Amino acid sequence: MDLTLQGQVSWDSNWGITIVAGGSAQATTQTSTKLLNRISVSGQYTVEAWVNPNNVTQTKAYVVSYSGSDMTRNFTLAQDAMQYEGFNRSTNTSLNGQPTLMTNANGMFAQAALTHLVMTYDPVNGRRFYVNGNFTGDTDTVSGGALNNWDSTFAFLIVMKSPVTARGPATCVSWQCTTSP
Repeated sequence: MDLTLQGQVSWDSNWGITIVAGGSAQATTQTSTKLLNRISVSGQYTVEAWVNPNNVTQTKAYVVSYSGSDMTRNFTLAQDAMQYEGFNRSTNTSLNGQPTLMTNANGMFAQAALTHLVMTYDPVNGRRFYVNGNFTGDTDTVSGGALNNWDSTFAFLIVMKSPVTARGPATCVSWQCTTSP
């Protein structure tokens, strides 16, 4: 999928992009439909990203999303301070993918360092997080569900939506995002 860079986005020397709060790399809604078509066949997916958060105080730092707005989404992978958060719209969650799955706060999985982050979803186990190849042990409180309520008018995007913090704007670099059904 081709992505259009919008807002404050620049190429990073570590083979990725740096996205400052408000910036994004976004596909069109037409090409994003490819995701829906492929994922709906199996009812499961994996979102994988290499992230390097600027800090661990930012909240609502959306990393990868297939959404229509802040209140409606098919899925979103986000950072919330030292935790990762996964939204997934299904027949057992809201149109915004809530309740979300959060990694355990005591695990401090989100660090201001290059991290391999994976969120999986299947209709039996729901969402699961893997950080640097290790399952975080967090259990989805919502049983899986069907994805037949996903919205085909949404767009896939790599985004940084976070307020500016005292330590500077939220920044993630070294994006190598993939999704697979």
